[in-house]
Amino acid sequence: MEDQCIISHLAGIFSGVLATDFLRYAVGAGGVYLTVNLALAARLRARKIRAYEPPKGQIGREILASLRTVLIFALNGTLIVVGAEAGLVPIYREIATHGWAYLFFSTTVLIVAHDTWFYWSHRLLHYPPIFRRFHRLHHKSHNPTPFTSYSFDLGEAVVNAIYLPLILLVLPAHPVAILVFVTHMMLRNAIGHSGYEIFPANRRGKPLFDWITTVTHHDLHHAHAGYNLGLYFTWWDRLMGTEHPDYHEAFQKVAKPASWPSVRAVILAFAIFTGIAVSDARAERLSGAYASPGFGVIVRFEPCNANPGLTCGRMIWAWDAAEVPHAQSGDVIVIDLHGDGNVWSGRLKNPENGRMYRGSVVQRSPDTIVLRGCAGPFCTSQIWHSVRALRRALESAE
Repeated sequence: MEDQCIISHLAGIFSGVLATDFLRYAVGAGGVYLTVNLALAARLRARKIRAYEPPKGQIGREILASLRTVLIFALNGTLIVVGAEAGLVPIYREIATHGWAYLFFSTTVLIVAHDTWFYWSHRLLHYPPIFRRFHRLHHKSHNPTPFTSYSFDLGEAVVNAIYLPLILLVLPAHPVAILVFVTHMMLRNAIGHSGYEIFPANRRGKPLFDWITTVTHHDLHHAHAGYNLGLYFTWWDRLMGTEHPDYHEAFQKVAKPASWPSVRAVILAFAIFTGIAVSDARAERLSGAYASPGFGVIVRFEPCNANPGLTCGRMIWAWDAAEVPHAQSGDVIVIDLHGDGNVWSGRLKNPENGRMYRGSVVQRSPDTIVLRGCAGPFCTSQIWHSVRALRRALESAE
């Protein structure tokens, strides 16, 4: 039974992460494509980098390859969640724990360090024996589209995926910082492959923010694979001499001063990702009263008093108060649950001995939940049933 609970718990985490990663790619790449490449294509005609369109069948190939990448990223995300539950990945839940300044700092580190990781791993992927096995698929999109952003060989997808769990082992991060990081990664990736130069130029025709990679910068990489290996910033290419010598000239041919269509495209793409974040925040909340095995206690799940965005479990009844000496009616024994509408993580207080454990709750069915408490690597699970379902069963038996 415990093995089944573990499998159910992992499956719940994976399904939630997979749905989020797929939605991020579908809405991110699809949203940029619909906005920049279709809706604003006429207005951005002068900003189009390539005169010709991608060959027939390219987008379909990119989407199929991207689905595999989404699967790998979801496995990676599941690993991060499980690592956080085991106390190995230092993800903290309250911004006040480290403050707003650290939230900004950690978000910046995630992005800047990722650019460094990408540049050097990208250079490695262009080593000829490795390129043929790990990176060739991405460069089949010689004229890229937003859907190219996740079109990776299996090996390249793994290389890109492992950055986040590795840095989270040493960098405590809040979920907001991680959300900003993955949103920025997806958005910059999709825009960078769009084929339209939406970044504005200054009066001299150079990029307004020349330390940020433009669409032209990465498009040149697809045209001349040995150049422009950076993802977000230009400094590694310039420091290492890998920036294309004609980059600024190519940029000047298609770039324009800041204009409303390009600004609107960026705002709309950002709004799409904000909508994803809001929808995640509105995920179904665990609620109602549930009874432990043997009716030892009944706990009602409701918004926490201190933080209504989290869920707490309050003990409202005990079969024998002497058996739960470390809690009384009204005490919170399931603390600060956060989750995605199917799996919640937080802390559990054992009313028998007063000890606190790392815990999780999985909604197995509308009337059944699985509570799992862990101390280090050792975990145990219980199946709890809703009082509502038990009441119906008793009424039908009479």
